[in-house]
Amino acid sequence: MVLSNQGNLLRLRQTVPDDAPILLRAYQDESFIHLYRSNNAQQTEEQLRKILADRLEHDPTQFGHVEFMIEHKKHGPIGVALLGDYTVVHQRAEFLIGLFDKSRRSIGYGTEATLLMLELAFNFYKLHKIYTYVYDYNESSEKSTLKIGFKQEGLLEDHHYLLGEKRFVSLYINGMTETRFRRCEPIRRYSLRLLGRDVTQIPQVVKISQENQLPVEEGKKFLEALRAGTVNFSNS
Repeated sequence: MVLSNQGNLLRLRQTVPDDAPILLRAYQDESFIHLYRSNNAQQTEEQLRKILADRLEHDPTQFGHVEFMIEHKKHGPIGVALLGDYTVVHQRAEFLIGLFDKSRRSIGYGTEATLLMLELAFNFYKLHKIYTYVYDYNESSEKSTLKIGFKQEGLLEDHHYLLGEKRFVSLYINGMTETRFRRCEPIRRYSLRLLGRDVTQIPQVVKISQENQLPVEEGKKFLEALRAGTVNFSNS
């Protein structure tokens, strides 16, 4: 299973136990968790580290979710993204994304990370649909979600209770099917600009027929020469 993805400025990789301190700081930051996942259960670093270690010992489909650290080439970890509530029968998953620092939430990092997640979801995990919930007070996130190509499918009125504020809030639900993803011009345009590739296209797998394959020993010699830089490529 593919558990990483690379863009121009950002890289996604599966979270690991050593990420526990970073994630714990984020989960304890009210300004972050209020937008990402409110009512998040309180955990110690040791508990979080154990959870992350347990995940590495199993295929993500067994847990029904996979979590990624969003890393910037220069700044290091800047956020987290998740595909959760995965169901095999329905081939769908919930998508969550959050950037730790407020100053990095409106300069394109969220868009690039979302494109990398969409590429994984549809081109590698073969999902039929992903969906995302957005709190009604997070207007900028809802605007960005629709701008990149998600379809607003409805408003769940007074659907979520904020424990800290002792009040109900509504949730926007937005969806992206594979068909919509393949035909989405904003995703095609953004991915070419931010990733250098069109993620809406189905990846092409080149198959080499048996008669065109090098014999095992010849193949080994070729790879050794290639590594040594002594292969001479010629059109003749």
